[in-house]
Amino acid sequence: MDRPLLLLLLVTQILDAVSLVAMAWVGKQIIDAIVVALRDPAHPYRAALFWVAIELAIVLGRSLVAQLQSYTQVVLRSKLGLYVNMLVLEKAARVSYGRFEDPEFMNSMTQARREASSRPLDLVNQALALLRHTITLIGFAGLVLSLGVWAVLVIVATAVPPFVAEARHGRKTFAMQKARTMRNRRLFYLEAVLTTEQTVKEVKLFGLARFMRDRYREIHLGFHDEQVGLAREHAVWSFALGLLASAALYGAYAMIAVRTIAGAITLGSMALYLTVLRDGQRTLQSALQAVARAYEDDLFMTNLFDFLEVEEDEPEADAPFVDALETSTPPRIELRAVGFRYPGAAREALRDVNLTIEPGETIALVGRNGAGKTTLIKLLVGLYRPTTGAIFIDGVDVTTIPVDELRRRIGVIFQDFAHFQLTARENVGVGWLPARDDDAAIGRAIDEGGAREIVQRLPQGLETPLGRAFGGDDLSGGQWQRIALARAFMRKSRILILDEPTAAMDAEAEHEIFQRFRDLKENRTAFIITHRFSTVRMADRIVVFEDGAIVESGTHTELMALDGRYANMFRIQAAGYVD
Repeated sequence: MDRPLLLLLLVTQILDAVSLVAMAWVGKQIIDAIVVALRDPAHPYRAALFWVAIELAIVLGRSLVAQLQSYTQVVLRSKLGLYVNMLVLEKAARVSYGRFEDPEFMNSMTQARREASSRPLDLVNQALALLRHTITLIGFAGLVLSLGVWAVLVIVATAVPPFVAEARHGRKTFAMQKARTMRNRRLFYLEAVLTTEQTVKEVKLFGLARFMRDRYREIHLGFHDEQVGLAREHAVWSFALGLLASAALYGAYAMIAVRTIAGAITLGSMALYLTVLRDGQRTLQSALQAVARAYEDDLFMTNLFDFLEVEEDEPEADAPFVDALETSTPPRIELRAVGFRYPGAAREALRDVNLTIEPGETIALVGRNGAGKTTLIKLLVGLYRPTTGAIFIDGVDVTTIPVDELRRRIGVIFQDFAHFQLTARENVGVGWLPARDDDAAIGRAIDEGGAREIVQRLPQGLETPLGRAFGGDDLSGGQWQRIALARAFMRKSRILILDEPTAAMDAEAEHEIFQRFRDLKENRTAFIITHRFSTVRMADRIVVFEDGAIVESGTHTELMALDGRYANMFRIQAAGYVD
C-alpha cells in the first residue's frame, strides 16, 4: 500500500464531511441575511453576498477534494489490486502440484482470485466512508440539537430500516455466491471450450456447439433464477422498511413547518433543519450502508484469507545456478516398496514397486495407459510424495531433498508438455532460467532437441513469438514437441526423463531424435516412456507395468524369450507393421 496516498484519501474524506456540514450552516446564514435585507430596505446586501461568496469557496473546495479522491482511488485500486493478486499467485507457487487436482482447493483459489482485485480496496473505502459519514452526522446533530433531541432520534429512526434490508441482502448474496463456485468454474470451462483454439476444432468437427451452449444456458439460467429471486426479496424488504423511514421523515417536516408558521423558528433555521434532516437521513443511511457493505466485503474477503492460510507444502526458493553435468556423476536411483494412491481415488495407482536403476543406465517403461508409468515419474520429480515406501537418489530419500533442488537435477518432458505463448528463445530458455540469455546454451539445446531447422524457418528466428493466442507463429504437434525436447535438454541434469517424447512425430523424425539421444544419454541416468516398441530396444532395460505394479523386467531379448506380457504387446504392434 502507498501510505501517503492512503493518508491523502483519509484527509479528503474528512474535508468532504466538514464541508457538507459547513454548506448547510452557510445556507442558513444566506437565507437569514436575505430576510433581514427584505424587512429593512436600508440594510446593505453586503452580508448576504459575503455568505454567498463563502458557499462558493466551499463548493470549489469540494470540487477539488472530489478530484483528489478520484485520483487516489484509481492509484490505490491499481496498487492494492496488484499487491493482493501477487499474494494469490505467490501462494499458488508455494503449494504442491497435487493441490491443483483437488476441486476444493481450486474452488478456494477461484474465490480468492475473484475477490482479490476489488474487495480489499472496497473494504478500505467503506471504512473511510463510515468515518466521513460519522463526522458529518456529528456536525448535523449539533445543528439540529437546538430543535430538540427528538430531531436526532428521527434521523436515526429513518436510517435504520434500510440498513437492516442491506445487511440481510449482503449476507444472502455471500451465501449465494459461495454456493455457486463450482458451477461458476464449469461455466468458465464451457466458455473456454467454445472459444479456445485447442478445443473449438473438435467442437466444430463433432457438432458440439449447440450441446455445449445448452449446458452453458442451463447453468446461466439457474444463476438467473437465483439472482431474480434474491432481487425480488430485497426489493420487497427495502420498500416495506423504506415506508417506515419516509413516514418518520415527513412527520418531522410537518412539525418544523408548523413551528415556522407559528414564528418559533426563522426561515433560515427552517431551511437548515429541513436540509439537515434530509441530508442527515441520507448520511446515516449511507453510513449504515457502508457498515453493511463492509460486512459483505468482509464475508467475501474470508475467501481470500482462507486461501492465503492454506498450508504451504512446497516453499518457493531461489537457488544458485549449478550445472549438474559438470559437478556430479550419473546417480543411482532406487525405489523400495513404493506405493501411491491419488487423493480420493478408490485404488492404488502404484503398488509395491521395487526397482534399482544403476548410474548411467537407461530404463524404458512400457505398459497400457493408466498402468502407472507417468505416476512413477511424477513421484520421482517430486510432484507427489509416495503413499508408502521410498525413492532414493544416491542413497538419499527424495522426500528429504528440497523439491526445487530435486527438480534441478532432472530434465523432463511430459507427454502433455506446455505450449508457452512466448518467443522461441523463451520457450527453450525456460528449461533452465539461469541460462535463458546464454545464446550458446540455447543453441546447444536446440540442436540436441532437433529443432534447429524449425527455428531457422521462423520469420524472426529465436525472437519469433510462438502460438496464435497473441498473434505469433503456430507450429505443428511434432514441431512443438521438438521445442519441448530442446527445453528439457536446456537443463543439464544427470537424470533425463522423456515421457512419450516423439508421440507427435513421424517415423523419420522419431528415428532422428533417438539416434541423437544415444549420444546425449551418455553420463546420464535416463527414463523413457513410450508405446512405440521400435524405440524401447535402445534402452539398457525394459520395465513392464500392469495395474500399478512391475510384472516384467529385462532386455528386449530376455523379455521376448520370456514370452510374457511384453512379448505379446511387441508382436501385436509388429504385426500391424508387417500386415
